[in-house]
Amino acid sequence: MKNEHYGLLEESHQCISVMAVTGIRSEYDLMYPLLNEMHNSPFFNVSVVVTGAHLTSLHNYSVKEIEQDGFTICSRIETTIEQDDVTNRVLSCSLLMKGLGDTIAKHSPDLLLVLGDREEPLVAAMVGNYMNVPIVHLAGGDSTNPEGGNVDEQSRHATTKLSHLHLTMTPSHSERILKLGEEAWRVHTVGSGGVDRLRLTPHLSRDALRKATALHTESRYAVFIHHPLNGDFNTAKLEINAGVKKAVQAGLHVIIGVPNSDPGSSEIVKFINELKGVQVYKNLTRDAFINLLRHADLLIGNSSLAFHEADYLGLPAINIGERQRGREHSGNVIFCDSTYDAVEDAIQTALYDDTFRDHLNPNESLYGDGFMATRVLKILLDLPIKRKMFAKQITF
Repeated sequence: MKNEHYGLLEESHQCISVMAVTGIRSEYDLMYPLLNEMHNSPFFNVSVVVTGAHLTSLHNYSVKEIEQDGFTICSRIETTIEQDDVTNRVLSCSLLMKGLGDTIAKHSPDLLLVLGDREEPLVAAMVGNYMNVPIVHLAGGDSTNPEGGNVDEQSRHATTKLSHLHLTMTPSHSERILKLGEEAWRVHTVGSGGVDRLRLTPHLSRDALRKATALHTESRYAVFIHHPLNGDFNTAKLEINAGVKKAVQAGLHVIIGVPNSDPGSSEIVKFINELKGVQVYKNLTRDAFINLLRHADLLIGNSSLAFHEADYLGLPAINIGERQRGREHSGNVIFCDSTYDAVEDAIQTALYDDTFRDHLNPNESLYGDGFMATRVLKILLDLPIKRKMFAKQITF
């Protein structure tokens, strides 16, 4: 394939160097299908900067998965994210900024690839701009709960304004970015890499899944993933207690994953490890995790999985509390308050209400059709030269 006009591909001598920055397992899994597609293309040279929680025990050193996937890790930037407080989160940003600056100076990539709304994409976007590397931002334009005051909302939109190409998950996300004044040619609706991942992951039987993970998947079970909102551990404890208790009362075994490395996460890890009658996992292989969701009866907590992966799998999901409220979904998500009665009602609806369950459509998703990576490759191969990428205009 060769562009008909002189663009980034020609400027880069027919091989575009892409440096992806990832700081946590959930972000990397959404990036993986695109990284793999580029890795298998002769027109791209892909490398990965690994930082944040990947290099900690929080998720059992998830950098090992990146190594197993065979991508070139060009830098491992240690931070203090494992200390789990807002001061160390800021310090982590400064360490990442310095390390990323050194890495870019050494490798001179053509593009920086970032995803989402955490501090890693925000810092990478700042560094890229000052070091003259265009930023490709995946999953911008989303909105979780602006009224909740969570920093993710501001971080996501700030990263958008610092980015030069926007690859969104839904049409409404693209519309939101256009309202921020971004030029239309920079904005593309491509879907979520999470849906690509589901389409590409082989199926495992319940028995094979049990043998691979040692998790109890023989009977009915719920997967529980809960992240703290603004470090509020007391509210998180209430929400987890209500969800676990009512799921067990409904006859479900409960399998809990440890949360992302947000402030307050270490307290949640300690708390869920002390719960009785549940199973806790730190990290699972990609195939195991997807099949854990495939065989589940219910997803509970406040994870974005409810909106991306669960939707495509036809898996009912309950979002407890304020995190994610207002996020776009296809009708598979029930939002409920943190009270025991509200959670109980939500579980009964998710499991037994035919009107609600009619909204569950496996292999269909608001967040894409599973071919995000293919679309993105075509867009990247048709990018203009860097000078035009950097010449951002504001349109209203």
